[in-house]
Amino acid sequence: MCFMNAILQPLLHCVPFYNLIKQLGRNVAYSFKSNTPLMDALYVKYFDFSDAFEPVYVYDALWKKSNVDSIKGRQEDAEEFLGFLLDGLHEELLFGVVQLASSTASDATGGSSSKDTGEEDAWVEVGPKNKTATTRTTEILETPIVQIFGGRTRSVVKAQGDKERVTLEPFQSLQLDIAPDHVESIDDALLNLTVPETIKGVTSQNLGIAVDATKQTYIDVFPSVLILHLKRFVYDQSCGTTRKLRKHVTFETRLKVGGNVVAPGARRAGQVVYTLFAVVNHHGKYAEGGHYTCDVYRNNEEWLRMDDESVEKVTGVDVVQEREDRQAYMLFYAKC
Repeated sequence: MCFMNAILQPLLHCVPFYNLIKQLGRNVAYSFKSNTPLMDALYVKYFDFSDAFEPVYVYDALWKKSNVDSIKGRQEDAEEFLGFLLDGLHEELLFGVVQLASSTASDATGGSSSKDTGEEDAWVEVGPKNKTATTRTTEILETPIVQIFGGRTRSVVKAQGDKERVTLEPFQSLQLDIAPDHVESIDDALLNLTVPETIKGVTSQNLGIAVDATKQTYIDVFPSVLILHLKRFVYDQSCGTTRKLRKHVTFETRLKVGGNVVAPGARRAGQVVYTLFAVVNHHGKYAEGGHYTCDVYRNNEEWLRMDDESVEKVTGVDVVQEREDRQAYMLFYAKC
């Protein structure tokens, strides 16, 4: 289960996540134990562990959840597992919040109280020069998982004769397209997010005809922990299979994000600065099979390379340098 260990170790070295599991494991998990299997499993493994461990308890807890369709033995994706894990923890924490709210409301009114976990809303937004835009957003109830990893993108669609249409979308890991030839670094990949995309055949609400529209995406809200997913596995239409992009995308241990990557309304806050604390690497030439390892930064200013049971010290230079035998797949950054 190398894909699981390659994710659990970066989370272990993510200070706010580590502190969260430690605190909740002591104060919350045991009061709702049957409803928080992931939290219980992580608490047991993180506070009774060696540097590398067989994360079977976490796997079993995920397996019992209805939204996980993965099975042992098939090629697993580390980014997919991270999504399942964070979503599962969010649901467990949300359950505790709803239970507490329901109990409080029941005590006060003698009835029951419930609230949807998300809803789509829309309003008219007035921007610079009194330009208006119809804005839609997906609201997600806040939990500590959202507070740590939750960011938001802002997509703007412009069509002839219509108001701008804005969609605000939450994310926990930011998907970066690295396929274009001009994308050679993480800075390039972030800028590539904002390249206008042409959407053909959009029906104009005012003109009533099909027109071409443009869509442009920015980062609107930056999370405390920024996870960047380099999309190395792409579908090749010419041969009908998925292939791996092995190109080297340069990155540094310090990341500054600003300028055109940021939504216009958020640019006045200036650059956002992050420090790298973990890298998930994929080994292998092909999308099928392969192997995952991770590099993690410890508070004593040293990097460790985790390869299942093997642990070795490495330098920061080794972490970011180009290698033929492995390629960076996910980058974990903490906001400074």
